[in-house]
Amino acid sequence: MTEEKVTASPLPQITDRLTWQAKIDELRVKEKAHTRVGDALAAERRRLPMVEVDPQTPLIGADGPVPLIDVFDGRSQLIAYFHMWHTGRPAAEQCEGCTFNTSHVTELG
Repeated sequence: MTEEKVTASPLPQITDRLTWQAKIDELRVKEKAHTRVGDALAAERRRLPMVEVDPQTPLIGADGPVPLIDVFDGRSQLIAYFHMWHTGRPAAEQCEGCTFNTSHVTELG
C-alpha cells in the first residue's frame, strides 16, 4: 500500500459573490431535504407503539427500595438518566456527556 501525498488546501477556494450565492442556494435545497427526512423520521418515532411498564417495578431510592410509581410523586412525567459516574474521582474526570447534561438540568418544575 502506498501513501498518497495530500496537496489540497484545507481552506475552500475563494470565489465571487454570485458563485457563492449559487452554491449556498444548492446547499440549502439539500439541507431542506435533510430536515424533511429528519422530521419524518421523528414523526415515525412518535408514532411507535408504547409498552406498559409495571408501576410496582422496584427501584432503589435514597432510602432503599421504592416502587416506580412512588418516584413520580404525583407528577405525570419522570426524567431518568443513567450516569457513568466513577466513585472517588472528581467531576472533571467523569463522563463528559453525563456531567454536561446534569449541569444544564438544575431545576424542573
